[in-house]
Amino acid sequence: MELLRATLVKPVATQEAADTCASAAQPPAPETRQAGDYIVTERDAKAGQWQLIRNKDGRSSTGVVAIHAALLPESSQVLIWARVHMDGSRSYEPGVVAADGAPEVTAVFDPTSGEYFVKQQRLTPFCTGGSHLADGRVLAAGGDDFAGDRLSPGYTDGRRGLRLYQKPTPGRWDQGGWNTLANQLREPRWYPTQTLMPDGVRTLVVGGTRSQNDTTAVPSVEIYNTNQRGIVSMSTLAVLQRFRNFILYPLVYTLPYAGAGGATQLFMFNCDNGAVLNLAPDNTWSQYRDIPASLWPTPNFCGAMSMAGTATMLMLEPASGYAAEVVMFGGYRRGNPQCECDLPTNAYAHRLKLDKRSVDNNQFAWAREAMPYGRNMNDDVLLPNGQIIIVNGAKNGVIANARNAAHDAWLYNPKAAAGSRFTTLAATNINRYYHSTALLLPDASILVMGSEYGSCSRSCASRTPWEFQHRAERFLPPYFFGTSRPGISSVSAKEARYGASVDVTYSGTVTRAVLMTPAAVTHQNNMNQRAVELLISSNSGGALTVRMPPNPYITAPGWHMLFLLNGDGPCTQASWIRLRL
Repeated sequence: MELLRATLVKPVATQEAADTCASAAQPPAPETRQAGDYIVTERDAKAGQWQLIRNKDGRSSTGVVAIHAALLPESSQVLIWARVHMDGSRSYEPGVVAADGAPEVTAVFDPTSGEYFVKQQRLTPFCTGGSHLADGRVLAAGGDDFAGDRLSPGYTDGRRGLRLYQKPTPGRWDQGGWNTLANQLREPRWYPTQTLMPDGVRTLVVGGTRSQNDTTAVPSVEIYNTNQRGIVSMSTLAVLQRFRNFILYPLVYTLPYAGAGGATQLFMFNCDNGAVLNLAPDNTWSQYRDIPASLWPTPNFCGAMSMAGTATMLMLEPASGYAAEVVMFGGYRRGNPQCECDLPTNAYAHRLKLDKRSVDNNQFAWAREAMPYGRNMNDDVLLPNGQIIIVNGAKNGVIANARNAAHDAWLYNPKAAAGSRFTTLAATNINRYYHSTALLLPDASILVMGSEYGSCSRSCASRTPWEFQHRAERFLPPYFFGTSRPGISSVSAKEARYGASVDVTYSGTVTRAVLMTPAAVTHQNNMNQRAVELLISSNSGGALTVRMPPNPYITAPGWHMLFLLNGDGPCTQASWIRLRL
């Protein structure tokens, strides 16, 4: 990471830099929320509430730092993985160091009980991709080569690794474990993105670099085939070559419609440019549309990518023909001669329409709007009502060198008038910088975890301290308070085909129904975040009938959370349903 950071931002010995560092060395102004004993915010129907998740003994810990996190289907449990502590202190949580003296780096965390269950995966999994297969198992491809030395005894080079996390049948996820496949990636990959295709069989493994010690870009895509349990294709893409050393968890979104010949159309983006590509059923690629950096309205600032801003596709709605639109929040300025700790952050949200007409007509135009302040290394969580919560990150800096933690949660309403879409909500008092995560739980709360670094030193020359954050929080959005939330009583099917009808009984009032994918998130990139509003064909007397999405381009096969809503208030607990072809 040190080598990588040097390639991205190179400090220059200028008077400006000297003045900046001298200014930074002055004592900071007091923060409004000091770190220390955790403060639970007051319940607030307008601002929401932060809560610390504790186990039966009063301890708050995820076991390992939640650098990677994936919500596990048919549960509220979350699979997390990380790396060994890089400070050499061996200050691990109880039960994490194995009998052979090696610290484990994966666990299943249960936010309903606050307990964690340590798991073993010695093919170094730090900075893998992560996504769900159609059957709910989690695939983690790639990894790190930091293995076998004094900090990581017992570990082997994981950069070509293919790993599946699975549970016993019958059984719970916390009773499961990792299965390392004999087949491997064709290229070593560190920071690749993964995406499940509409056929439910192919998973893309996109980009990355060779390792943290070798920043050579890997501008190709490998295709993992579930049926063959291995890689069946690898292709170099021109758009990834253009990203160069910025191929770090690029955005890869399947668009909700087919291209010519049944091709899957994909939006790929990194920093300030991207493209729409076609993937044919025979695994051949072609670039359909270019989205050059010249269209980006905020020059010299990166948008969404690892260590920068965060992004999501907005909810897909049948009333609009499932028109796709992407929104990005924050990022950082690159090439600044100041000390990294003082790098300005991107203070804008950016939206891009990716509906079929816009893409076919090659009509791309970014819409930009001001955020409450600049924010970097933040995470967004798409809510069942189509609004978005933004948490985590910093107001200044990048990667390990950041300060002025962004404690506020923000609520973004994409349907409000421009200029009035952001609402500042309650604040935490835990700093969460690089390697933090956030995701939606089945009760519609937000699980917030992770972070490896402290605040950047006020002397720019000093190394940022390690702070391995194991505490987990739950953020309750405003709809938890003062809103009548319905409850699901029964669902007629646990599995359904596309276009099928499903009957649901409920208590309370219901006006909408939505499917949400389970999260798979790391480094500001939720590789599996999708929301689809469902058509309701009948609704009376506490019973309704919903129709599943018409095709798998809208959302891929697999497990989804079914939420019923009363206006903007989601039900108290989602029901899991598996979409099949």
